[in-house]
Amino acid sequence: MPFFIRKQNSEPKDKKRKKLLKTQNGKKKQKTSSELTNGHSTKKIKKQKELIDENEEILSDTDEENEQAMNGNVRLDNLLLNEEEDDENDFHEQRLKRAKEYIEQIAKQEHEKELDRDTVSDRLRDDVLEQAGKLHRQVASNYSQPILLHSCHGHQQSVTCVCISNDNKYAFTGAKDCSIIKWCLSTGKKLHLIRRIGKIDKKNERLPVIGHYDHILAINISTDGQFLVSGDKSNLIQVWNAQTCQHIKTLRGHQGPITGLAFRRNSHQLFSSSQDRSVKLWNLDEMTYVETLYGHQEPIQAIDALMRERCVTAGGRDGSLRLWKIVEESHLMFTGHKGAIDCVALINDEHMVSGADDGSIALWSVSKRRPLFNLPHAHKVTSVDPALIPESLPEDFWITSLASLRYTDLLASGSFNGTINLWKSTPEFNHLIHLFTLSQIGFVNDLKFSPDGNYLVVGIGQEHRLGRWWTIKSAKNAVLIYKLDKNNT
Repeated sequence: MPFFIRKQNSEPKDKKRKKLLKTQNGKKKQKTSSELTNGHSTKKIKKQKELIDENEEILSDTDEENEQAMNGNVRLDNLLLNEEEDDENDFHEQRLKRAKEYIEQIAKQEHEKELDRDTVSDRLRDDVLEQAGKLHRQVASNYSQPILLHSCHGHQQSVTCVCISNDNKYAFTGAKDCSIIKWCLSTGKKLHLIRRIGKIDKKNERLPVIGHYDHILAINISTDGQFLVSGDKSNLIQVWNAQTCQHIKTLRGHQGPITGLAFRRNSHQLFSSSQDRSVKLWNLDEMTYVETLYGHQEPIQAIDALMRERCVTAGGRDGSLRLWKIVEESHLMFTGHKGAIDCVALINDEHMVSGADDGSIALWSVSKRRPLFNLPHAHKVTSVDPALIPESLPEDFWITSLASLRYTDLLASGSFNGTINLWKSTPEFNHLIHLFTLSQIGFVNDLKFSPDGNYLVVGIGQEHRLGRWWTIKSAKNAVLIYKLDKNNT
């Protein structure tokens, strides 16, 4: 049977209850006192916060970043460094991506032509040299005798100017009959005709002029084939859509006939020369005039431009060539011909060729003010029957036109006796080697190589493009398209 044994020292139940009540009452008093003190302190903190909020100023971004830095958070310097590193990485990645796309594009182009893989590196090297203006490929020795592919008739008067599209498909010609014709190079067919318009009163400049009513003396096309420009004897420059041959804009400003037009390569920056002795710069993206350059003492006869923001002009009877540096706002003068300089063509951005009315052709470097080479009487020998040439023509066979296959050693020159000579320039530009002679009857007023070097387009007329001093009645006003074939070897 279970049983319990009590301790002798055990307290009675009433005393124990009294102790428990005392301890519980003491704890309640402590809690209430602590709650009172805590409530009083929280009220004080709230009041302080309200005062701070009323007087608080808005911190700037830099103050907040400094405060974070003081609190041990991310440092500002580290943030900037990380952002710069991210920007640099993105920039380098974009450049690398563009370079890869460029190399792939070149590789595809060369693969289509079934060329070796080494040509990709050659193309890259040529592009670098072309950008620097120092590319000079030796190709003239590879050509055989040019063959007359098409003799195109469409102009009623002398053909004065020629240009070829960069895709090597089309040629555009202007003439004294105030018309422009678009030709197909491969077939020789006339694709479009921009007709002459009725004469307009020059006094009212607000009247729109959609076309030409006077002799067209200059024509050119932009590298991307978007704009075709033509200049005439009435001091106007007309801008056309090269694809549709629709009129876009008339540029006014010159006080004399427009003798030359040249686009800066891979841009819509246009240079124009005039018999008012000035060169004007135009921006065709905005169809606006930019500035005028002065320096020549006589009417300017020709102009040319390439990759750099500069152009070269032939000053005619002032006997000088001038290289205009647009960015530097300066120009260089070159002298060396004995006669009037009537034509000029850039070979690359460092070298050029010029022709004069004394029959001489000169090679130049932009770093020297005198010619590197001067060939007198370049068109003295001719196979044309002398009876077909008027006796009133000068004995010195006037160089009336020049062309260069850009960045190569192949050149072409034309004279008023109907002969077209093809030349090879040496790598040092100190000599010209005669390659071929093409005989025609009439004034060779202009000629151009196609960019791929497969065609030579020639504008022939009964009269000189700038005047009517002589007339060769036996000549035909025509556009000649020559096929330039390369040797198999």
